[in-house]
Amino acid sequence: MNIFKDGVLINVTVNYWSGAKILSPEDLGLKKENVSDAFKLGNKALVPRSVIKKFRALEARARNIVDLNSFKFPIGNARFIPKKKFFKILKKLEKIRFEYIQLTEQLVINYDKYRKEMQPIYRDAAEKAFYTSLPNSIEFNIEKMEQKKEHFVNNFLMRVATFYPPVNTLRDRFSLGWDIYEIALPRMRKLDSTEIVKGQIAEEEYRVQVHEKIGKFLDEVVSVLRQETVEICSHIVKNIHSGKVVTGATIKSLKNFVENFKELNFVGDIKIEEELDNLQRNFLDAYSSEQITKQIDLQSELKRRLGKLAKIAKETTDINSITGQYKRKISWKENRDDIEKN
Repeated sequence: MNIFKDGVLINVTVNYWSGAKILSPEDLGLKKENVSDAFKLGNKALVPRSVIKKFRALEARARNIVDLNSFKFPIGNARFIPKKKFFKILKKLEKIRFEYIQLTEQLVINYDKYRKEMQPIYRDAAEKAFYTSLPNSIEFNIEKMEQKKEHFVNNFLMRVATFYPPVNTLRDRFSLGWDIYEIALPRMRKLDSTEIVKGQIAEEEYRVQVHEKIGKFLDEVVSVLRQETVEICSHIVKNIHSGKVVTGATIKSLKNFVENFKELNFVGDIKIEEELDNLQRNFLDAYSSEQITKQIDLQSELKRRLGKLAKIAKETTDINSITGQYKRKISWKENRDDIEKN
């Protein structure tokens, strides 16, 4: 058995145009020393911030879905998703990617409109910059002043216009996707005897490091799942003890947790999974949410069961035994064969 047959590594990749530009004094047609403290430079929106905010919200949703249903892998920046969970997550990611594409199309369609919406804002900024640039003593001539101001403002707006990418390039600037891959030991290319020896040493060192990192990763997987078990059980027990109402939402979240644990438990924490199975079969499936929320005796029984489960989950002395069984099933044979074929 290879760990990568039980799951995949995934890395969400997102690209988007920021829709903003960091303005410098030169962008305003000013010298640095002439910029008033009252006029703030820095990152200025080229389209309404609410537009780009929607892209960022979709990115956050995609990353959050992956983070909540995976484990941080110790090699690279990817997340490890168990196979039982992967296809559910893939469907959700595909839905978000479709929304991302639609949002990009909306931006393309409304691009000119958004630019026009920003014109008054930049015109106002240009006028403030103009007055900031004036010397302390000037000849007061309204007509000339207006002409100079209009010239200054138009030049400024023309510079701002250069910050906008052409509309036909926008689609290429936005993408939301994911890379899926697995770790493999490096294939060694045999050369002379000295390089073969060096290669074997490097390969063995790499192999040891990978085994150590994956070993720690597996320990962390079991620890994380047990900690989450403790947290949800303790939270519900605390609420019942303090007299808070057990709602249908509470029961639903508990059922979701049981299902989620099973899908993430690729290492094989049998003890906790059996306790969760027992909870689901003999309690959550045996009684309706309405019965549990209305009957005090059922809530007391739920409190007892969850208290017992939390106590078992807090025990960590058997984690090495659990992961040890899994580690003994891991084989790097496929990688060795690949090396020997080269």
